[in-house]
Amino acid sequence: MADEPQREEEASSFAPSFLHPEKARLIVLEGIDLSGRTTQVQLLRDWLVAQQYAVTITTWRTSPLIADVLAQARAKSPLYPLTYSLLYCADHLDRTEREIKPTLARGEIVLADRYAYTAFARDEARGLEREWVRNLYHFTVEPDIVFYLHINPDEAVRRRLALQQQRETLQDTPSKKQKDQKRRRQEVASMLSLTAEALESFHDFEMKMYDQYQQMQKEFDFSVIEGSQSVDRVQAMLRHAVMRLL
Repeated sequence: MADEPQREEEASSFAPSFLHPEKARLIVLEGIDLSGRTTQVQLLRDWLVAQQYAVTITTWRTSPLIADVLAQARAKSPLYPLTYSLLYCADHLDRTEREIKPTLARGEIVLADRYAYTAFARDEARGLEREWVRNLYHFTVEPDIVFYLHINPDEAVRRRLALQQQRETLQDTPSKKQKDQKRRRQEVASMLSLTAEALESFHDFEMKMYDQYQQMQKEFDFSVIEGSQSVDRVQAMLRHAVMRLL
């Protein structure tokens, strides 16, 4: 019984026993939706490769074992928060064993577009118990650095609207606009209320996520970068910090 507290402490932390070569680095980018993570990860990868570093990108929800299951489940009906949590954890575990650990063991760099902190934020935003969620990810390899791209939920909504408008513009050819002008006016009129409701729901969830990330900043010593700056400015700040790490 005397060793029970020790086992409980180990279960609540990231995996401390995984040792990788000195040159290997696990670099994480986090942030709420549309904070620019994916764009910055790709730019950072291209830059590191140009500097002769071997780099692997790992992305949330891309495990070959779990991705299709998640996509099919999400398409059929909303999942319970606990179901989401377990599926996302399975995805993270599989990528940890298939991608992250082998890459680090080779002395290479892993760039993570979202990490366990995404699960912490999302699961708690959905009402799951913090301690239970944290213990679920006890196997996670501790990153060398976590960059938090900070934007507020209002900015996320603005970016979503801009992205939606951009997609609609790209999908419409002049001929289609001429043929479907009347039909589209009718559809837009009927969809406005649904769009407003969807945006409100999106904003509410992003606000919950935002609150969780704000709490985690100090707890996990995030390196905070203001994500509302230009893409080039954010990338320059990332490169400067990464060069100091390598």
